[in-house]
Amino acid sequence: MSELPKVSYSGYLYLDEILELQKPKGTEHGTPIHEEHMFIVVHQGNEIWFKQLLIELDSIMKMFSKYDVWENLDLAAIISRLECILRILRIVVEHTAMLDAMPPGAFMEFRDYLEPASGADSHQFRLIEIILGLKTSFMKDKKYLETLKNDKKFVEKCKKLEDTAEKTTLLQYVEKWLESTPGLKKFREKYREVVKSMLAENEKKIQQEPDSKKQLRYNNRCQIFQWITQDVVPPQDVVPPQEVKQPSNLNPKVPPKIVTTTLSEDARLAAIYINHCRNQLKFQLPFKLLSLLIDMDCLMMTWRNSHSLLVQRQIGTLSGTGGSTGHSYLISTIG
Repeated sequence: MSELPKVSYSGYLYLDEILELQKPKGTEHGTPIHEEHMFIVVHQGNEIWFKQLLIELDSIMKMFSKYDVWENLDLAAIISRLECILRILRIVVEHTAMLDAMPPGAFMEFRDYLEPASGADSHQFRLIEIILGLKTSFMKDKKYLETLKNDKKFVEKCKKLEDTAEKTTLLQYVEKWLESTPGLKKFREKYREVVKSMLAENEKKIQQEPDSKKQLRYNNRCQIFQWITQDVVPPQDVVPPQEVKQPSNLNPKVPPKIVTTTLSEDARLAAIYINHCRNQLKFQLPFKLLSLLIDMDCLMMTWRNSHSLLVQRQIGTLSGTGGSTGHSYLISTIG
């Protein structure tokens, strides 16, 4: 093996090039604005972390795409990648919070230099959304596509987004994996027995409870349990917030209803199964995986919420530089 060329710390990291990439527009126009440099540093730093986050997600997606049976999924490696993603998201949340150091209204001094650019233009963040499961988020956003046309790599970035949207998402991979959980059929039968027992207990409480409000609550709960286990469909106002378009696997005779759901019924039941058996060795890693996915979702919402509060602090109810409704638009993306 030939001798490797000697490199310096600065040379290996291309620091000279990186440190030349912060170019405040105010300075270029002869009116330097102190806060603009930090604004650029924070956003550039976030984009670098987004790049690493995409690398971690890509690794996870490859592992999900290659496994054949439930037990063969490399859960330890996926958990390691997810833990890395959570650390990145925590850094991004804290990193963005640096902008809270700007006095209220400081952004207004240089925001005109940004138009029509917007943080919503972030190509990498859109990719992250699509990979996680929001497959149509960018295609419905006409303003995003319009502002993206100012980007020199518009065609290339749009194609990347469209190609990614055609692929299986992380949500779909997790759903498929959950549906293949061994022992799910047997658990469903036991789960039905437990629900029936709870149903009987609640019916007793209805008969014994003199308080009409508590009676109504118990009655609603009973009807939901009946919907799960018997040929009874509860009134619309007590239907649980997971409707399905196919008959229930717990009760195939339940007529289909049009409701919104994120995971299939089998996947949701498998998650309950894994949670119930989380202390068993076989289910400890699966439970850890599901817990990390929940943590990731919470951190995404935390970042969105802190970003929306930052925007409100700086520009109030004004529209965003990209033409969105600003703070109200950011609030609508949380949840």
